[in-house]
Formats: sequence, structure tokens, C-alpha cells
Amino acid sequence: MLPVITYSRNVFLPLTFVCRNTCGYCIFRRPPGEGCVLSPDEVKRILRRGAEAGCTEALFTFGEHPEEVNGFLPWLEKFGYTSILEYCYAMAEEAIKIGLLPHTNAGIMTAKEMKYLSEVNASMGLMLETTAVIPAHRNCPGKEPARRIAMIEEAGRLQIPFTTGLLLGIGETRSDRRESLEVIAGLHRRYDHIQEVIIQNFCPKPGTEMNAFPGATLQDIQETVRMAKEILPPDIAIQIPPNLADAAKVIPCGITDLGGISPVTIDYVNPEHPWPALEELRALTKGYLLKERLCIYPKYIRRGWFHPRLRDCIKSLEHAVHMRGTFVIPAKPLYEGKAKSVYSSENPDELIVVFRNDMTAFNGVKHDQFTDKGRLNATASEFFMRMLETEGIPTHFVRMSAPDTMVVRRLEMIPLEVIVRNIAAGSMTKKYPVDEGTVLDRPVVTIDYKDDERGDPMINDDLILVFHILNAEELTKVKEMALKVNKVLRGFFDECGITLVDFKLEFGKSAGTIYLGDEISMDSMRLWDKVTGESLDKDVYRFDKGDVITAYRNVLKRIIPDAVV
Repeated sequence: MLPVITYSRNVFLPLTFVCRNTCGYCIFRRPPGEGCVLSPDEVKRILRRGAEAGCTEALFTFGEHPEEVNGFLPWLEKFGYTSILEYCYAMAEEAIKIGLLPHTNAGIMTAKEMKYLSEVNASMGLMLETTAVIPAHRNCPGKEPARRIAMIEEAGRLQIPFTTGLLLGIGETRSDRRESLEVIAGLHRRYDHIQEVIIQNFCPKPGTEMNAFPGATLQDIQETVRMAKEILPPDIAIQIPPNLADAAKVIPCGITDLGGISPVTIDYVNPEHPWPALEELRALTKGYLLKERLCIYPKYIRRGWFHPRLRDCIKSLEHAVHMRGTFVIPAKPLYEGKAKSVYSSENPDELIVVFRNDMTAFNGVKHDQFTDKGRLNATASEFFMRMLETEGIPTHFVRMSAPDTMVVRRLEMIPLEVIVRNIAAGSMTKKYPVDEGTVLDRPVVTIDYKDDERGDPMINDDLILVFHILNAEELTKVKEMALKVNKVLRGFFDECGITLVDFKLEFGKSAGTIYLGDEISMDSMRLWDKVTGESLDKDVYRFDKGDVITAYRNVLKRIIPDAVV
């Protein structure tokens, strides 16, 4: 059986950057001033975006005891709150209403404060960092090792599912790391409350005291992960942040979790290191089961280590994660297209389609990658497939299992590309005596035979029948479905201020039924703005007309106004 690596999808909400500690390596801390508190409206906006993007966790973090910093409280009181914990509680309630589970990293708290926040948090965390007394913490009352150990212990007494970890390369020694892991292991054996231990490498930051500090080497990280595997009880997950370390070289040392990955927000503690996309996580974890989890681990859900007000949210998100499934990524996909990869599924009647960030033109001669392109196309394709299903057009769409990943019905694909044209453009104007932009008297259906080596030649009805690609009834059905798709999409786009010029469809068969397959996205359509006539599709890339991702986002904003784009 393949080993499992877990991760969660979160949104990162830094309620304030004001902090009483002045760590020698930190750029998170900022002085009080305009914008030093994330407003309730902004918090709610981020939470909604997270929910729309399929996140399950709202990660609340803020500087430790910011009230002790002169000038902070007036900024908080402007929103009607007298303490940062009171504000965190209120925003966590908003997260639960929206359907996300809160996890809070608040720094040092008393038992009373932790119990208070546990009413609206599924889990909490505090990095031990190190048991050593180091110069980097000399102006940090909250970084005293004994205080941090005491809080982690108190969380155990309160039965709070907890996250802690080590920060490597801040002046500690190898023996300090071992001692820190042994302390964590001892606390867990006593209270059985530590879900995961993060092995995080310090990244030197310009403008800090430790800018020139060497930090931890790859060998240090690998060695500490092996040490953690040796020392920690086996039910504690060992985690690395995949945006900070060379994950591909560290995972084999004993990593079982990749932490929270956000499709919406940046890592505010290490903003120079972007989160990997889910597609990148899959590449990193080939040979493993990549499995999504909640911020509260199943063991603690079964025990009921959460406040009753969280029950419905946990139940709903457990179901959502279960429906998205577990990713088993083989060494090779079943099929690798120009912009999508198709994988087998545990269900023999389904396939997993990953929309990649690749973009090609001129039969692969031009090839680039654009961040988020796969997700944008997947979002559009899901939207249109669902729309067409409601219009009685059967599609292969089953469900989304990730923002860039679709679970589809396994079909016997028909090797034809069906093109529907409303306006003359592209190859039509090169092959026939018609000017670009000419509105056709009626929609025209043409069919190409899918064969890259032969350049996807056009094929007529007689050849389709003679080659037994389809029978007469099936061919008629395919054309009728294509024209119905055109009628639905053309009317919809018109209301969005977009002209549907032409588009490509592919079909497949299952148990005698013909289904619409492949995708319906900006990659497979030609779209023009109704007013300006500017391209909003792949032609932007094909002919260097501007920023193609901006064009794709423009389309999504019009067709799905509330979508995360």
C-alpha cells in the first residue's frame, strides 16, 4: 500500500501584524498605524473567497499580545473590540457561518484564553521553535522556552487538538533540536493532543538582524525530519512547509503532511515564497497517496475534542473532502494532452482530469506556462458543463475534486473535433473566401479528424460513416448536440457582453449514450468583447495581443461574478 501524505486547503488571515516580540529574524511584525488591523469586511471577503475556492480552514494568526504595544488599541477599538482575542473570536464565528473551520496561532495564551477561543476553533497551534535560549529571542518575552512548553502542556489538559514545531537555523544546535523533539514527544505521551509537528527552516530576510545568518541547510532539514521520525510517537504527523524547503528531497526522509496550502492568500510570514499549486503538490508526491484533511484530524473528531457549535461545520467539510477524494498519482498519466493530464481513478468508471498551466499554439510550436491558467479553465469548464446538463445535454462531468481537477465519467472518446462557427475567423478565413468578422447566415458545423501527425484534417460525413467512426444516427445526434450547445452558450454569452465566435467540442460514448466530453473553456472557444471587439481567448496568447491570464479572468468575472479569479 502506498504511504499517505496529507494537506489542507486554507486561507491565511493575519488579523494584525503588531506584536510585542521583536525576533531577530522576523518581517511579520509592523508598528501600529493605518491598516495595522485587518478590517471585518476584509476578513469576510477573504473567508468568502476561501469557501468559493474549496478551502476548509481559516488560519487566524497575529502578533503576540499586540495590546502591549503603544498605539495599537485605538486601531482595534475603531472596529468595536477591546482585545485581539475578542476580535479573533468574532471573526472565527464568521468563518464558521461561511463554512470554514478556524485554526488560531495567537502566541502565548493562558488556559482561560485558550478555553475561550476553543469554543470557535477546531484546533490551535504554537511553535515551540527551540528549547534553547538564543540571541534571536532576546527581546521576545513570549519566546521563553518554558512559557511555550507550559502552554503546549495546558492545551493538552484542555483537550485541544494542537500543532507545534521546530524552527531550524536560528542559532540552535543539533542537540537542541533533539531535546526539543523529545520535549514534544513527552507532552504528547502525557496528553495525546499533538496532531502534527512542523519542521520549518528559517529563511533569512532582508532588513532583519539575521539577514546574513546562514539558516538551515538541506542536510539539516533532512536530518531533523529523520530525527523526528525516530523520536516522535507514530500518530504525530511530521510536516514541512513545501514552499520553504526542497520538498522533493525532504519528503522521503519521513514527511507525512504538507500543512495548509492556500489557493487564495499568500504566506504572510514568508511572502517571498509562494504556495505550490495543487498540480505541483501532486508532482512532488508521486508514489504517495495525496489526501486532503481538515485542520482537526480524524482521531480528534472521533473523540469529540471540539465544541458542539463546530459539529455541523465539521460534518459538512468532512463530506466535502470525502467527495473530492484521495489522489493516487501514478508515475505516468493515462493520457497527456497539450494542457491536460488524464489519470485513472479508484472507481473504474471514472477518470481524473488535471487542467495544467501549459498553453500551446500552432500545434505545440509555441509553448509556455502561466500560473493559475489550469484552475481558470477548470472553473469555466465546470460552470458550462453544469449549465448544459440543466439544458438536457449529457456531459462527462461528475464533480470537482480540486480547483484544477475534475472527476469525469470514463468514455470511449470519438476521434473527432466538432467545430461550431457563428462568425468567420481563424482558419476559416484562410481556407475560404470570407473576411474575418463576417457574421454567418446560420451556425456552421465542421468536423476534423483528431490526428496530430496528419494535422487534424477536415473530414466529411461520408468518410465518418465509411471509416465506421460513427453510424448515421450517432452522427446526426452529435451534430444536434453541438448546435444545441451553441444555442445555449451563444445566448448566455450575449447577456454577458461577449460574442461567441466559434468553439470546439469533443464527444464520447458510454453504454450506448453519447456524452459531451473534454472541456469547454477559454482554451476551446473564440470570444470577442461585444463593444470593443478585443479577443478574450487563446488568440491573446497565440498572436501576442496582451496578457492572456487577464483576458481569461475577464471572462470568468463576467460569467461567474462571484467566482475567485
